[in-house]
Amino acid sequence: MSLLWSHLPMAPSSSPLPGRLVILYSSQTGNAIDAAERVGREAEHGGCPAVEVLSTDSFNPSCLPDERFMIFIVSTMGQGDPPDSMKDFWKYLLRNHLGVRWLKGLHYAVFGLGDSSYRECNFPAIKLDQRIFDLGAKRITERGLGDDQHSLGYEGELDPWLLSLWKSLNRTNPSLLPRVSDASHRKLNILGDAKVEVIYYSAPQATDISDSKILIEKARSMSPALKCHNSIEPLHMLQMVTNQRLTKGDTDRDVRHFELEDWRSAISYQVGDVLEILPSQNPSLVDDFIKRCNLDPDCYITVRAK
Repeated sequence: MSLLWSHLPMAPSSSPLPGRLVILYSSQTGNAIDAAERVGREAEHGGCPAVEVLSTDSFNPSCLPDERFMIFIVSTMGQGDPPDSMKDFWKYLLRNHLGVRWLKGLHYAVFGLGDSSYRECNFPAIKLDQRIFDLGAKRITERGLGDDQHSLGYEGELDPWLLSLWKSLNRTNPSLLPRVSDASHRKLNILGDAKVEVIYYSAPQATDISDSKILIEKARSMSPALKCHNSIEPLHMLQMVTNQRLTKGDTDRDVRHFELEDWRSAISYQVGDVLEILPSQNPSLVDDFIKRCNLDPDCYITVRAK
């Protein structure tokens, strides 16, 4: 079965709903997407009339004054640099003509994802929070700063921050989050509405995926977090030669030391560079999945965001 992924970013509405909550994520490898989607799910459980989870590069920053409630989830890359998807957005916010009352009607909150082993931990989130505040917006709650070095990862800070966010948001506008207790308590048995739709095609076309470059590009296209990669950089198929667990066995956190080698050429890199590790599937597991779901192994499907 061949899988085609189509990520269609949603543009903000021309006239935002009064009860709309916009969650913007700036992600490089996907963690900020996971966090933003969790925030969106909890807001929906709390009864928010309209929730939109968007990548920062799919939102027009000139529309910020039209919004009333926004949450920003911002990751850190390299030496305190913003993710690629946030760079144009950040440049717009630094324009000189934006006054101190430009965002006077906006209520916002910022959560950052960083690693305290780096000196510039969470710099993009800290700077974004301060800039939006300087442009006249009001904080719903104080910014939260996740840390990969926490025993629970970034969720060690995200959990209490969300509790504070929902309580403050309910006080600010009770109609935006009428069931605040539902938002504050995770309901793991509730999946919520589907975020994607699957389209089946009965007439597949032969596709050559033997080339490693085609394989890499297909895997990368499946993740919206990786769509801002530098297409000039060379692609490499690496072999893992070391996989060592660093955390003790009695902890839930699994931190590992990996060593990867390319036998054909040397790879140049600097400290703080991001390595994209793209997924592959065990063919036997794919066959089991196809059989269990009664699917045609020769058909093509498209998974598309609703």
